[in-house]
Amino acid sequence: MQRWSDALDELRAAVDSLIEQRGLSRGKREHLSMMVEAIAVLLKQLNDYISQVDGSAGAPSQAVSGNIAQLDRPEVATELDNHIVLSLVNLEEERALKNGQTAFTIVTGDVAYRNRPVHLNLFLLFTANYRNYGTALRRLAQVLMFFQGKQKFTFANSPSPNLPQSGIVDFSLVMDLLSLSFEEVNHLWGFLGTRESPFAIYRGRLVVIADQRLLETGARIQDLEVISQDITA
Repeated sequence: MQRWSDALDELRAAVDSLIEQRGLSRGKREHLSMMVEAIAVLLKQLNDYISQVDGSAGAPSQAVSGNIAQLDRPEVATELDNHIVLSLVNLEEERALKNGQTAFTIVTGDVAYRNRPVHLNLFLLFTANYRNYGTALRRLAQVLMFFQGKQKFTFANSPSPNLPQSGIVDFSLVMDLLSLSFEEVNHLWGFLGTRESPFAIYRGRLVVIADQRLLETGARIQDLEVISQDITA
C-alpha cells in the first residue's frame, strides 16, 4: 500500500516537472507547488469513497497519482497497473482574477503586504488502467459518482487530511467534468503517446492558494500635512 508521504513526493515531482516545462519564475514555482496538498486531499477522499462503496476498508488504494504517458516504462507500468491513475496533464493561470487586494491591516495596526492568491485551472485526467474492461468501467463509474456527490474540496470540508499544508491559508478546488469531442480525445491520447483507456477528464476550477509570508510592513498613514505656497505673477 502506497504511503501518503510517498504519494505527496511523487505529486511534487510531477508538478515540478510540469512547471519546469513552462519556464515559470522561481517565486511562482513556490506558490504553484503548494497545490500538491490540494490534489492529495482530493485523491485521499476518492480512495476513501471507493473503499466505502466496495466495503473493503484497509485494502490497498485503488486511485494513485502517476504519469499515464509513461506506461512504456516497465517500472512505471507495474506501479500503475490495475489502478485508477490521476495525471496532471495541464495547468493554467486564471488571468481574469489576477487583480486583488495586497495590503492588509495586522494586529499591531500597521499595514502588511502579501502577494495575491494564485488562481489556477488544473486539468486532471482519471484513467481506469485495468486489465479487465468491465472492472475499468466500474471503477470509472465510481470516479464519476464520487465527483457527482462532491464537487468542492477545501481543508474545512476534508475530514482530517493530516497532510503538510506548507503554510497554506486555504484553498478551494471545484471539479468540473469536461466533455471532449472525438477529435479532442484523439489529440489528447496522441499527445500522451499511449493507448486509450476508459477515462474522465476534469478541470479543477480556480484553485485559490495563499500563504502567510509578509513581503513587508509599514506604519499606517495617520495625518496628512498640506503645505501651501503663494504663487505670484
